[in-house]
Amino acid sequence: MRPYMAEALIDLDQLVRNIATVRARVGEHIKILFPVKADAYGHGAVRVAQAAERAGIDYFGVANIGEALELREAGIKSPILILSSSRLAHIPELVRTDVDITISSLEFAQALAAEAHRQGRRVRVQVKVDTGMGRNGALPQNALKLCRAIAQMPSLEFVGIFSHFACAYSEKEEDQRYTRQQIRIFNDLLAQLDREGILPSLRHIANSSGLIQYESEVTTGYYNMVRPGILLYGYPEVQRPWTEPIKPILRVRTWIVTMNELPAGSFIGYGRRFQTQRTSKIVTIPVGYADGIFWLLANVGEVVIHGKRAPMVGAISMDQTTVDATDIPDIKLGDEVELIGPQMPAEEIARRIGANFIEVVLTALSKRVARVYVG
Repeated sequence: MRPYMAEALIDLDQLVRNIATVRARVGEHIKILFPVKADAYGHGAVRVAQAAERAGIDYFGVANIGEALELREAGIKSPILILSSSRLAHIPELVRTDVDITISSLEFAQALAAEAHRQGRRVRVQVKVDTGMGRNGALPQNALKLCRAIAQMPSLEFVGIFSHFACAYSEKEEDQRYTRQQIRIFNDLLAQLDREGILPSLRHIANSSGLIQYESEVTTGYYNMVRPGILLYGYPEVQRPWTEPIKPILRVRTWIVTMNELPAGSFIGYGRRFQTQRTSKIVTIPVGYADGIFWLLANVGEVVIHGKRAPMVGAISMDQTTVDATDIPDIKLGDEVELIGPQMPAEEIARRIGANFIEVVLTALSKRVARVYVG
């Protein structure tokens, strides 16, 4: 391993325990798709997927063909669904690769079928339906026609259909009504497909918060797969008694590299955004926004040294961050600094930068932060 200035410690044993908790909750009759897109939310897709596959995960979810190829080249054998829409230019590679391909339009389905026929292959496809996200997927009024067309294309194997929640994490009454309306829209489509004899074998709508808040509605009836992402990484967006054993699998640390005692009235960092009000012990840690430390944490973020919190002061630089350690005794060069962990949760960091989702914090970790796997 090359020398590094910070490391992310990923506890693979805790990942296995998180998977076991969800498996025990949903039962063996419900498949679990584990999203490992965006380099497994910053945790390292290959190592995380390898551990999850050994733990019995049924499916993996990725964002694009490049991420799928990374897993296949690393020896992952489990089914993979590309969750997002793909480029037309990537269709030849999609056909050659053993993956489930998301379809949202008839145009894409026709182009995919033509290329699959040209290559003499049959490819697995899943239709995505936009029930209220407003982002991608076939609109409900078009989805039935699309499914009928795909069912008539010999080169395409119609194996699944899914949708995605817009606000399942919210506990506001109006958002819960909206989520249940999404479920009703999707259920109506599934029922029609069933009546016509073209209901595919996989039907899913639940992300992590959808599973927690709407469990009875998304694991019964037509539904037979769930897609818990952030939950398996250790962050229940909504708390329930059964989620208590689930814990974060990642901790990020760095080390003190410089220490200075500055007099009262000293300015710190670009733009002179912080001025000391007393004689202050200012330490520098060798990470900045290029490593994933959000510049929005300037003067509002904290780190943990010797079990005590210390504020980030001044602007966050590309490669360095300054911390006021005046109130922490006996610190020295080389002392460990917790950036994310039990004493500085990713949830809190997300709140401090105004982010709704913990994934914003985790996926920001750059390749300069070494991934170290435990377990």
